[in-house]
Amino acid sequence: MIIVCDVNTTWRYSPFAAMAKFTDVLAFAPGDPATVLQRVTHSKTKLSVLKVLLPPGWASRTAALGQRLLWHRMHKHATASGKRIDCVVMTSPHYLTLLKLLPPDVNKVYYASDDYRSYSGWSNMVALEAEMVRRVDHSFFISEGLARRARDEYGVFAERISISMNATEARFFPTSEEKLPIDPPCGSLPRPIAGVVGGINERLDFSVLLACANLPEMGTLLLIGPLPEKRSARLQSLLAHPKCRNVGTQPHDTLHRWFKCLDVGLIPYAQSELNRFCSPMRLFDHLASGVWLVATTVCEQVHQFKEHVLVCDTPESFVESVRSRFQAPRKAERVSGITWDDRADRMLMMFREISNA
Repeated sequence: MIIVCDVNTTWRYSPFAAMAKFTDVLAFAPGDPATVLQRVTHSKTKLSVLKVLLPPGWASRTAALGQRLLWHRMHKHATASGKRIDCVVMTSPHYLTLLKLLPPDVNKVYYASDDYRSYSGWSNMVALEAEMVRRVDHSFFISEGLARRARDEYGVFAERISISMNATEARFFPTSEEKLPIDPPCGSLPRPIAGVVGGINERLDFSVLLACANLPEMGTLLLIGPLPEKRSARLQSLLAHPKCRNVGTQPHDTLHRWFKCLDVGLIPYAQSELNRFCSPMRLFDHLASGVWLVATTVCEQVHQFKEHVLVCDTPESFVESVRSRFQAPRKAERVSGITWDDRADRMLMMFREISNA
């Protein structure tokens, strides 16, 4: 049995939900009284998720107690179900204490889905992650940039590191019955529609988006995602533009319909370390939907899909690419190897190699 700690975000949950189709996987969602009841629920899959109530500070100041209780719960559950724990996957450096509690015959894996040093106040995570990567049997990073940093800065041999990018679901691919683009779930909008799906925050270059909204050819600039409470003057100007339509946060179960309604998808990331090393789920959802996709050059991962993405290194080329895509027929080719099932299959192959080593 493979145990995962924890799956509190969609990008952590999805690869292991896919893996549960092929093997026995159990996920734990630990938390203190203030958070454990607030965790995101997911559509029904074969992945079982057990919530575990731990004392406040279980990831830091009370880790010695909290994570010992977590390991006790794991071991107790495995024993009661008559199953052997073959591997424990830790999705955060916070689980370093748990790692030290695991017995030698349990394989230990780190799944790194975030660039922790880019978050304010999380500087201590660098040392924790370095020790985690050095101690585990294998580490998976969602981008080449994060993996490269582990090799160069943490001194880990390349054979102990794999890259497993984020991915998409089958529902984001067009069906044979769908005539694309479909109508937006919110009702008819002036076309062509260019859209940003995901967090509408300072990770984006709002100046570029405003320039796109000013294109005479633009019908609707559609923003689909949560807005920050504090909004910059640039974002306020964008939201006030007559061609801009903001529909806010949408349920994840309906997101595929928003991707399929677009004429052009936009990933206008601004310069930052977080954007440079990220693996945007929106990238793979756009690729699945077959929409024309225009992106800034910031995120290293978009360069791996240049045959499907127009990657622009200046604001002017970005805006011109959007304008030119409005006049081109929608793409039809299907991008392969970008689903969570694909990621799970490759990760399982590596798990088997670790077990046989």
